[in-house]
Amino acid sequence: MKALVFDNTKGGWENTHGLWQVDMPEPVMTASDEENVIVKMRYAGFCGSDRGIWSRSSFGPLIQSTLQKEGKTQRLVGHELLAEVVEVGSKVTEKYNIKVGDIVSAESHITCGKCYQCQVGDKHVCADDIIIGISQDGCFAQYAKLPAKVLWPTDITKIDPRVAAMQEPFGNAVHVCTKVDLKGKSVAVFGTGAIGSLCVIIAKGMGARQIIGINPSADKLETSKELGVDAVVQCARKEAGDWTKDQIVVDKIKELTNGVGVDVSLEMAGYNSSVNTAIASTRRGGDVILFGLKSGNFTIESFETMIRNGINIHSIIGRQIWRTWEFTKKLLEDESNGVQPKIIKHVLKDFNGSVVKFKDFDRDEFDLKLKDFPKVIFEF
Repeated sequence: MKALVFDNTKGGWENTHGLWQVDMPEPVMTASDEENVIVKMRYAGFCGSDRGIWSRSSFGPLIQSTLQKEGKTQRLVGHELLAEVVEVGSKVTEKYNIKVGDIVSAESHITCGKCYQCQVGDKHVCADDIIIGISQDGCFAQYAKLPAKVLWPTDITKIDPRVAAMQEPFGNAVHVCTKVDLKGKSVAVFGTGAIGSLCVIIAKGMGARQIIGINPSADKLETSKELGVDAVVQCARKEAGDWTKDQIVVDKIKELTNGVGVDVSLEMAGYNSSVNTAIASTRRGGDVILFGLKSGNFTIESFETMIRNGINIHSIIGRQIWRTWEFTKKLLEDESNGVQPKIIKHVLKDFNGSVVKFKDFDRDEFDLKLKDFPKVIFEF
């Protein structure tokens, strides 16, 4: 089968970029796969995490360490999926009510079920989790073998299958927007790419009083306006290593909030300077929710001021299992809220170029797609 991989033999992590399409054997079931399934991919989404792998800005140490542990040189990437179940282990149907022919998405974090966090209901921060497509082989292939416990049955008569392939990242945005109550609050979204745009849609639907979008790209800010933000602020593109806040952005946000600052900042970009700008733009006693992810050390500017202002910092990873998925299902299946049409129009650009035939993958062409579209979906 065709598969997209990071390959250590192509020049290493630091000296390469992108992924390579290779041939590899299809997965097969064995006697030990009682609770596993094989799925045939229909659609797979290219995540922000996958962009980080593509550009070598995220997940390098985790990929390298797990490849070394497995004695392998290739990591099959990808974790956002919509697929059909084609084979099930002997215990799957009875234990998980999953059968051949079911259409499923998947939670990308495979949890251990034994650690303290799993035992108290915080599975999304499992102490020994495995991330599909990062610390084990993923879904950018025609077939994948997965634990049945991570599968999420999906009704594609209610959710467009291309949108259904995005349930996992949409769930990220749901988790971000439900960390604190946004109703009646002023909210700044730092980074209005794919997940940031989803946050705008959700925050609007949850009753945020004022939403401000921040991005260096004028085009992405135009999309934010179409999504319903109340104001946009174009920030400067910082040089690599510049961790200082963007004072112009801070001043503009203070101006838009009568000198107070926003109640909640959603930091979706993951750049050190953006984190400091978000903190500085948040009112005393307000909340900064961190989701953007980059590898390496960060510097917090004016740490004393952050403490004295009583800024609440929240870190978001993944989705609360399965609470976030239930919330996501309700949002996407509800025809009255307009969420699906907004995703299709503004995030997937009415499928005009954002859906790519997997068999036609070309590294250089795909590189351009990643620059032109906030979200790209593979069709199998």
